[in-house]
Amino acid sequence: MTLFALTHSPDENSGGQDWIDSNLNHADEWKYIAPQFGLSARSEYFSIPRGRVLLNRLTGTGLIYHGAATHADRLPVIAAEFRLNNWTAKIDDHYQMGRDVDALFDDWD
Repeated sequence: MTLFALTHSPDENSGGQDWIDSNLNHADEWKYIAPQFGLSARSEYFSIPRGRVLLNRLTGTGLIYHGAATHADRLPVIAAEFRLNNWTAKIDDHYQMGRDVDALFDDWD
């Protein structure tokens, strides 16, 4: 399975107080990422599992936000890519896809 990570140092292209968050966003970066998955920049970026990694400035702990389509065995790979020794992971609805995201909108009828 392909992993494409946009990594940079915590003091570069970042914002946040206690939790350092990248200023990069999926919509703007998609044109660079899509070809790595054999997709066009015109395809939807939510068609692949995605997420976001934050770093706690005070503790050095990482937080991996992801959707349900990201398998648990991929999380240590993501942590290693971001050089996180101590981390937790949390599903965030923003990163859902497929039927998981459809379920979020089922009650909107």
